[in-house]
Amino acid sequence: MTILVADIGGTNTRVALVKEDATAPHSVARFRNAEFPSLEAVLDRYLTDLGRPLCTAACVAVAGPVRNGVGRMTNLAWEMDSERLCAATGAAHGYVINDLEAQGHALENVATRCLMGKPMPQETDETRLVVGLGTGFNAAPVHAGEGAQYTVVPSECGHISLPVWDETSMALAMELAAVHEFASVEEALSGRGLMAVHAHVAGDAAWATTVELIAALQEPEVRDVDRDTMRLFCQLLGRVLGDLALVHLPFGGIYLIGGLARAVSPFFVEGTLPEAFADKGRFREFMADFSLYLVEDDYAALTGCARYVGRQI
Repeated sequence: MTILVADIGGTNTRVALVKEDATAPHSVARFRNAEFPSLEAVLDRYLTDLGRPLCTAACVAVAGPVRNGVGRMTNLAWEMDSERLCAATGAAHGYVINDLEAQGHALENVATRCLMGKPMPQETDETRLVVGLGTGFNAAPVHAGEGAQYTVVPSECGHISLPVWDETSMALAMELAAVHEFASVEEALSGRGLMAVHAHVAGDAAWATTVELIAALQEPEVRDVDRDTMRLFCQLLGRVLGDLALVHLPFGGIYLIGGLARAVSPFFVEGTLPEAFADKGRFREFMADFSLYLVEDDYAALTGCARYVGRQI
């Protein structure tokens, strides 16, 4: 059995093939979404470059809600359903799932690093929480079922209200609301969100991209406003993660995924993320029951797609 798997983010699409019962993808290719009019065009280019291999099944993970089998991107005007996926790939079976759902199915097969708390067994019956930090922001709880079955509950929690706890966070929220009509988590905790926080704190455009800002933070001499930017970003992230932990009770761990998560993770301690996470009054000690991990595999969603197909057919 050959499975075509794809992870469609807001900026890039990763496509690969998975053979037989393997979970590790091969023939991985990456495409910039801005260069293609649709997902079908991406898949056509990929399969053509490989000589049109026969696919038994196809599964794509989309960064957006999936409803009635139709996946709609949150930050991209693309849409996909199983029928169109099968037509595009020639596969007999087609599946469209949320990208966080794919990440949830991959947790037992990808490398992770414990950032905070006590390491947990990779296989656990406890609820886990996958949090995506990249072009957008989202989170999804992963509930263990019988055997090797898992239920990954979709959500769009990147669009909940941004937490406010002092004058600094209030000023940021009001500034974001003035621009977007609503201060959501995603407008602060994403790639563009980090730059919005930087513009608010620094009041300048010294850095045009997150890559430039993060590189500047690694230099021997760091501007105070850049350090303050990352501190506010980490405090926001810590409080949001703390809120989500109390909502979902992920005693199996919280798993950060995405390129931005990996880029900002070295600043968590200096940015006081652990303190912000635990700042829940009389529940402070209770918050120590939740561990925080970083998923280091950039292709984890592809592995999750393959695992999902294996659980369906």
